[in-house]
Amino acid sequence: MKNPYELRHRVALLNPYRSVVKVLDAKEDEYLVGIKNVSSIPNTLMHKLEKEGFSLHTIDKKSQLAGRAVDTELINPISGRMMSGSSSGTAINVFSGINDLGIGNDGGGSVLAPAISLNILSFISKLIEKDRDMNLKPNTDGIVASNSIGFMARDKEILYKAIKVAIGVEMADDYGKVLSDQKYEGIKSEVIKIKDPLAPRNELVPYLKDILSKCDIFMIKEGPIDLDGFGDSLFGHFDKRTKAIQEASGKGYVRVCNIAGASAMSLPLEGLGEALLLMCESKEDKIAKLLKLGSLINEVHDELIERYFLDLNNYFNEGYQI
Repeated sequence: MKNPYELRHRVALLNPYRSVVKVLDAKEDEYLVGIKNVSSIPNTLMHKLEKEGFSLHTIDKKSQLAGRAVDTELINPISGRMMSGSSSGTAINVFSGINDLGIGNDGGGSVLAPAISLNILSFISKLIEKDRDMNLKPNTDGIVASNSIGFMARDKEILYKAIKVAIGVEMADDYGKVLSDQKYEGIKSEVIKIKDPLAPRNELVPYLKDILSKCDIFMIKEGPIDLDGFGDSLFGHFDKRTKAIQEASGKGYVRVCNIAGASAMSLPLEGLGEALLLMCESKEDKIAKLLKLGSLINEVHDELIERYFLDLNNYFNEGYQI
């Protein structure tokens, strides 16, 4: 469902989810873009996108406290639970139809997790603005790694266009060798027993690096994200009880894709907060194969959710009149 620019702009100004920091005057006939309110996403990326039909529309709220994995100030519009972070506002503004494309950064799942929690698409890669200055800092597990920039979208065509503009990669003719956690219909893959997604990140990172060196694409099911638990290590570090609640959040390999240097794409499944996660080494030839595999996986759009959330006139229904 595509709403006219004026209506989308009015909803951004209304800011019903408190997910917008600032609204800008975008170009009506272009794809509308929201950017996470962080300094680590350089202006050069938006300049590239502007030349190819994308227009900056909103600066988006992020979770506070050093990119926390949940946003205690925003709620997930579907579940009513605390919103996944830290690119929380950017994900909501794409989900709700305010923007066509969202740009965030991902240190330990900060793009992938919020996108999956709202059943929208996402992609991260070290190759996006790879020459930018990096502000390295340790995460809650003490692991130091640079972050990746990533995209979120409802429409795969828009996502692929942004990827092409950002890193100049288009899909390959075939998807090469795929390792997976289970059989997926229509996909040729070698099923392997994977390391427990709940394993500590310092164990998952070397494991993922090793797996990615042995294949073109590693494909698994991820989630449901932040539906049955509360996926935040600040919360989970207290005791066994909080750790169990954290582990029930469904955040597995999304926590380590960036740290392992991987490029990754999430493609929504029918279940709320569930996705197929495709991962590869951040090499152009492997990303091209990942894009090919992604193109063969059908997009999932929930008719009821789209009817409720994408008809933006719903935000302006008149109430009781005296």
